[in-house]
Amino acid sequence: MPLPQPNLYPAFNIVRLSHVELAVTDLAKSRAFYVDTLGLQVTDETSGAIYLRAMEERGHHCIVLRKAATPEARELGFKVFSDEDLDKAEHFFKGKGLPVEWVERPYQSRTFRTRDPHGIPLEFYSRMERLPPIHQKYALYKGV
Repeated sequence: MPLPQPNLYPAFNIVRLSHVELAVTDLAKSRAFYVDTLGLQVTDETSGAIYLRAMEERGHHCIVLRKAATPEARELGFKVFSDEDLDKAEHFFKGKGLPVEWVERPYQSRTFRTRDPHGIPLEFYSRMERLPPIHQKYALYKGV
């Protein structure tokens, strides 16, 4: 079976899957699970949200836990290569008839939300605040 040809010129360049935002009903229980059980590190905490990163993560966060009335996965975040790619992505999604809404996100540059054709919420940005590496701080390891 032949391999498919790579797309060398996509509509916009995605660097990587970046983060997920989860709505949780109990921040304390969720914090205990993600920090004490799975080993994620807290990078910021407010009365309504907890930002977490894995040990080898350089971005500010890879999971956001946000207090809500019902639990759900809210956004799946993607980092694009540049602001130009962000504008291309906006044009791409609008061209597909999908909604685009520009939003403010702590620790991220310009960010927009959209949905995939099945209604799953997605967000795209080009830069996130970077934190010093902690992957060699072995005393912090409890999991991821």
